[in-house]
Amino acid sequence: MNEEIESLRNSIDALDNEFIALLQKRAELAVQMGRLKQANGKGTFDPDRELSILSRLCTEIHPPLTNTMVSSLFQVIFSISRALQEQRKIAYLGPEESYSYEAATSVFPCDAILLPRNSIEEVIQDVIAERADLGIVPVENSSEGMISQTLDLMVSARLFVVREILLAISHCLLSRTSMGKIERVFSPPQALAQCRQYLRANLSQAVLVETASVVDAACAAAAQESSAAIASAHAGQRYGLTILAANINDYPKSITRFWVLSRNILSVQGKVKTSLILLLENKPGSLYHVLGAFASQGINLSKIESRPSQKDPWKHITFIDFQGGLHEEHVQKAMQDIKTYTSDVIVLGSYPEGGIPD
Repeated sequence: MNEEIESLRNSIDALDNEFIALLQKRAELAVQMGRLKQANGKGTFDPDRELSILSRLCTEIHPPLTNTMVSSLFQVIFSISRALQEQRKIAYLGPEESYSYEAATSVFPCDAILLPRNSIEEVIQDVIAERADLGIVPVENSSEGMISQTLDLMVSARLFVVREILLAISHCLLSRTSMGKIERVFSPPQALAQCRQYLRANLSQAVLVETASVVDAACAAAAQESSAAIASAHAGQRYGLTILAANINDYPKSITRFWVLSRNILSVQGKVKTSLILLLENKPGSLYHVLGAFASQGINLSKIESRPSQKDPWKHITFIDFQGGLHEEHVQKAMQDIKTYTSDVIVLGSYPEGGIPD
């Protein structure tokens, strides 16, 4: 047995040496690419190119490797390559160990100066004011729907979406006390909403206290006796809390969608999603005709949601996601057709469509 283990270790060591040699060559090519991009005024963050690489590589793998394993590995490799070319400032809804932080580090683990911010508005304002190169904000949860604050702010921000990040959310009940002694549960309103059934069944007597983030919830639970937090396992580790129950979401496969925001629109190809915010004309059939314009061009709307405008009483904004890019002829035709029935069309951008986590 010992000889067999040693033989396998030697084979692994040899492969590791080959991997490092190839990674060294890739890094050298990345440095050359960075110089060319800078000379031609091109940015180093190219999610369209990165996701096309991942799509190609994932067709080459087989068990025991999974798409998620390969994606996680190459996100780090991409980040290393970008770090050799340019380091950027990225604002996100903090603090550290928040879900937004997890989303940020999943794509930018090595090449970014991460700037935690207290609100979605602060993140967006940092990008607008050029205090940050990019911003990361939550926009939708698979069980709770769109995050209205993000949509409301994007109406006037005039920033562009250059990538989406889909993060699997697993809430934990964290505490320094036992289940029977919990009198208060701290968590952001979205997390409390995502765990309604668990709280009703197991902690109906506890007072629910809203916090700004899961990290604030963990901090409060650590500081106050007879308290617990609904937060991530990472936040619990930071404050020395015990996991009393894991994955307590009402819907186990809860996924939060994040946007990476930029001042510059992205030119993309391949599997692309486009997002718009529409201000409809106040006349009969406006929404009907807008939807018909997309249908007549064979464009699949993957998301449509209307909500009250924060600027004009009794008016609504309509958010639309569809499959296809602004560069495509049939999309351009639909965009032209909807002008008759809208007072404003806010183009949030075309960007690579994120994959669902395994």
